[in-house]
Amino acid sequence: MILQIIRRLLQTAVVLVVIGVALLSLYSHYRAARVIDDDQLMAGLRGEVVTKMVHPYVDEMKKPQEFLDGNKGTLWSMRLMGVELTDPLAAMEMLAASKHVHWPLIASILIPVVIALLLGRVFCSWICPAYLLFELTGKLRRLLRVAEIRPGEVRFSHRNKYIFLAVGLALAATFSAPLFALIYPPAVISRAVHAWIFGTSLVGMLVLLALIIAFELLVSPRWWCRTMCPGGALYGLIGWMRPVRIKLRTDLCTGCADCFPICEEGLNPITQSSSIECDNCGVCIRHCPEDALYYTISLPEKNKRRPITGGKITLLAITLLAFAMVDRADAHHILGLPHYSYKENYPQRPTLEYPAVTGPYDVLLTSYPGNPVPAEPANLAFYIKNRETKRVYEKPISVRILKTSTFGDNTIIQPATSREPFDNEYKFHVTFPQDAEYIIELSLPIEGRIEVIPFLMIAGEPTAAGSIAAAGIGGCVFLFVFIRAVYKKRARRRAAANDTDAALAVA
Repeated sequence: MILQIIRRLLQTAVVLVVIGVALLSLYSHYRAARVIDDDQLMAGLRGEVVTKMVHPYVDEMKKPQEFLDGNKGTLWSMRLMGVELTDPLAAMEMLAASKHVHWPLIASILIPVVIALLLGRVFCSWICPAYLLFELTGKLRRLLRVAEIRPGEVRFSHRNKYIFLAVGLALAATFSAPLFALIYPPAVISRAVHAWIFGTSLVGMLVLLALIIAFELLVSPRWWCRTMCPGGALYGLIGWMRPVRIKLRTDLCTGCADCFPICEEGLNPITQSSSIECDNCGVCIRHCPEDALYYTISLPEKNKRRPITGGKITLLAITLLAFAMVDRADAHHILGLPHYSYKENYPQRPTLEYPAVTGPYDVLLTSYPGNPVPAEPANLAFYIKNRETKRVYEKPISVRILKTSTFGDNTIIQPATSREPFDNEYKFHVTFPQDAEYIIELSLPIEGRIEVIPFLMIAGEPTAAGSIAAAGIGGCVFLFVFIRAVYKKRARRRAAANDTDAALAVA
């Protein structure tokens, strides 16, 4: 019990660290822009949090900027208390994509690798916020059973994640572009926290997480962690010979099988606690009534060591091939460092960039400030250039502003306004009337037709009316299903009681 309490506390602490580091990054931007003392610019929830919860403590430090520079990033790549930390999966993918060994990157994975060598896949079960989220999803499956809804129990092979790891690294080496950085849940959750705190779009990240949760909830329990996670596969390979592992006291085990259904990895702890799939979470130890399972320090027995399989040989070959194809890579980026997603005319309030593509043209919308303040002018600028000829677009464009509506049509805030280019850009000054989501609708003639490009813009701190409505509807549906399940159970009990009474009457 104590061990699981410690595990939950550590998981919670990691979530708080991710949120705290993101807040420090936001504060660092505001501090560099010298707007901390501007009450008007710091109005709103984010400004209140930064000025009341972060600024008083950081500003009193002897070297506040050194502290801020020493705490940045996400679980994909982080600087924590001045120590560089990178997920080994991030390093593998970057090495494969760049085809060059960048030694600072290698140094930043030493701590995670050493921990995995000693303790195995403990990042998964003790640190990863996605693991905690998917654990909660597993508990929701029990509520479905209470409502007499049987979720799917489709099982997939644990080997899939090793294949996925090999294929992902091969694609990174082939196309020199990352894949795992976009879909790896710990990295996605960390970026979503940054996006939420910075007030930028996080729809795509939430959709990805929602799809995984829905699949695990309705189709296959713990599908991602057990069978698809490339990070789990890599940590498993690193910790294959871990000295700290769970072992069985055969003389105490009664074969009750109480440990089977509670294993988060879907293993049989009696026979597989020393396997590469075990993440050392210790849940089986807590649920063993005979105390037959325990942590120990030992290497796997010689006769139980698995031979090197074809999948491991393939993964090793891909890694060696990636290192052999030498190219240049100068650095490695940490989310949260100044100018992440911002223009370089620094210091300033953050200026967000919104890229788009239409026909042969690349379109870039910049907004200053990045999160416009309602009732205050915001500067919008469009940069349009032919990606093939590199010539700047010189025809007039038209821009219309609409306020989105959860129900009904969008409201026109500014009718279509034409503008000629000035110094290679199209400038607009817009005042958003209230906290809300807006659509900036750009219209321009391309190859004899009018192309319309919508850009989503968030002004102020809009309320989540749509989300609240969806949550209310979902709650009503859940309540209806629950009441219906209770009613059906009572009806069956009454029917069974009536059958019993009838049988006794006949007798």
